[in-house]
Amino acid sequence: MPLKCKKAVIVAKPHQDVALYLRQAIAVLDRHGVDYVLEKTAAQLLQCPEYCEREKVAAGTDLIIVLGGDGTFLSIAHQAVEAQVPVTGFNLGMLGFLTAMKKEALAEGLGQILAGRGEITHRKLLQVGFRDRTYAALNDVVVNKGTIARIVKLLLQIDGATVAEVKGDGIIIATPTGSTAYSISAGGPIVSPDVNGIVITPICPHSLTFRPLVVPDASAISVQLLTPHMDTFLTIDGQTALPMGFEETVRMRIHPRQLSMLAAPGTSYYQLLYEKLNWGL
Repeated sequence: MPLKCKKAVIVAKPHQDVALYLRQAIAVLDRHGVDYVLEKTAAQLLQCPEYCEREKVAAGTDLIIVLGGDGTFLSIAHQAVEAQVPVTGFNLGMLGFLTAMKKEALAEGLGQILAGRGEITHRKLLQVGFRDRTYAALNDVVVNKGTIARIVKLLLQIDGATVAEVKGDGIIIATPTGSTAYSISAGGPIVSPDVNGIVITPICPHSLTFRPLVVPDASAISVQLLTPHMDTFLTIDGQTALPMGFEETVRMRIHPRQLSMLAAPGTSYYQLLYEKLNWGL
């Protein structure tokens, strides 16, 4: 179904050229008769007195426009999921798998999206249970040790069955979307976002026989810390970091909701890999 956008919000990260691209985005919105509001950082860059806080960007809007990198995108993803608002991203950083469109194509790409010609994809997330709270992760959940050069031991279970006692620096549980984030750096596979699965990647495992796993996305995964007196942290999408205590457990499964991402026509995931990972060199 084509996007029917009456109001959009623009989220931006501080960047040397961001004011230029903010003005381009606003000009496109004006041409299409779309009302807009600026998130606080974007408003400050344009010295605009009216803005919305980052924590409220999904309220009362039809589209979230991200100008920045994947960190900026991840900072608003959970709000977009809860409000079921689509997100489109233009990359102002170095890599950018979530902010997939090039900044140079902002005017054309955003115009096509607002004209109803955008292509929508639906990305799965992880639902993360820790202590008495629930979180959403678009990319990954990481359990790893702090700065001390010691091995941490983690109990990995899937659907109640013990898979391994992972000894090393930690473990990454990633969605297919997150397979190109921390997981790939730890030797995990690249998994297309269209694949139904969850990626489990050890970080510097002491046992070289424990290899990355891809498990069905109906799986219920748990990771328990088995090493006492060790500074260990649970990190969700690189945005939320929580200390994890001895014998505490984090539980993960596929989130009941998905994130809707909009891109200009012809935006290809495989072309993105080709360009971002320099596979053409």
